[in-house]
Amino acid sequence: MQGDFFGMREQDSAAHLKDGEEAVIGAWRVRNFGGYHQSSEQGGRWRFYVTGFGRIVAGEHVECSLLRIDGTTETVPIDAAGCITVMGRRYGAESWAH
Repeated sequence: MQGDFFGMREQDSAAHLKDGEEAVIGAWRVRNFGGYHQSSEQGGRWRFYVTGFGRIVAGEHVECSLLRIDGTTETVPIDAAGCITVMGRRYGAESWAH
C-alpha cells in the first residue's frame, strides 16, 4: 500500500525523479538535486549519500563517491575538514551521510 507523507505519494525508487522532484520511500524523503541523490529522514536536513572513499594523499582521503539519482556514483573532492565539493559548491560533513 502506498501512503502519503508531506503530500507526496510513497515510491519504491527515486531513479525516475527529475531535477528538483521529491518522493517518499519508507520513512525517507528523497530528491533529485542536480542529478545527485539526496535524502532527509523525517523532515531533517537534506544529505548527499557517500558510497565510499577513494584516493588517499598524505594520509588523508581526497575524494569520495556520491550516489547519483540513477544509481550510479560519481567521484567528488573531499577535504581534510570533511567538506565535499558538488557542482562547484562546498558542503560540510553535516550535509552528507555514509
